[in-house]
Amino acid sequence: MAKYKTSTLIILTLAALMILMMVLSPLMPLFWGDDEPANAAQPTQPPGSDARTPLGEFGKLVDHPLDSIADGLNASPPGVVMAQYVRAGDLEGTPLMKPLVERQIIIPHEFYGTNISQSYYAGFWDNAWIGMHTLDPRKFAFEYIALRPYEYDNYHMFIRPQKDINGDYMCNIMGDPCIIGPRSKIEATADVIDDESAPNAYPNFEQLLMAVDLDAPYQEVRMHSSVADQYYASVRTVGDGCERTITCSGISENTTARVNELAANTTDNLECAVAFNQGDLNLTIITISGDCDAVMAAEIT
Repeated sequence: MAKYKTSTLIILTLAALMILMMVLSPLMPLFWGDDEPANAAQPTQPPGSDARTPLGEFGKLVDHPLDSIADGLNASPPGVVMAQYVRAGDLEGTPLMKPLVERQIIIPHEFYGTNISQSYYAGFWDNAWIGMHTLDPRKFAFEYIALRPYEYDNYHMFIRPQKDINGDYMCNIMGDPCIIGPRSKIEATADVIDDESAPNAYPNFEQLLMAVDLDAPYQEVRMHSSVADQYYASVRTVGDGCERTITCSGISENTTARVNELAANTTDNLECAVAFNQGDLNLTIITISGDCDAVMAAEIT
């Protein structure tokens, strides 16, 4: 049986919850647990696609840019060990869309009842997580079991039907972007966004991110992994194929051996180039290019 890292399990669980939400929500009544307040909103069926609710109808909205993974980290509480960013609006019609959809990295339309043009996901050392999503258009229609107006610092809190891997209900506050996750992390994220002096997750990745370009439609950072002490990965389309660049600080011996093997075994579908000791940080830069499916499937550990 394949073994997965905790952060990978959280991502897969979130993707599974999205699918369950699409399949099961119309088929069964949903109830809030014993701790539901007496004034909680009753279960509400999502409106039709022609009756989506504009974001502006729900009081205070989140207001924070989400143009790169750095923006997401700047809005995240401290403790992030991995994060992913996708600018799905730039991927339509490109060969990169298919492998990202297959890996459930692209958030489906049904999750909010609208398109998601930008998405960010962060996993924390305590196995908690948050997601941030930019809606296009700025309207939504999704199932929830409770709506608590002005619940936290004037934000309306939507309680989703499903629970995450830690047994916490998924909650939403709305805006640009919308934030989803367990309630404690949503509140902590709102605090970071609303108070520029509050500590955030960006400083732990700052040196590495200052050394790379942040314009790719898919971006990822991770620390304390089997690949390296820290790495930043980006994927973009190049012609009819893709290019995946992994910039490593403190690359592991296993990864070094693996990428050297990839570089020595070039095929028609896949090429790999490795540059060691780059810049003041002595970074290792791995560039894998070729067919998008092969590029995304290439293992470096």
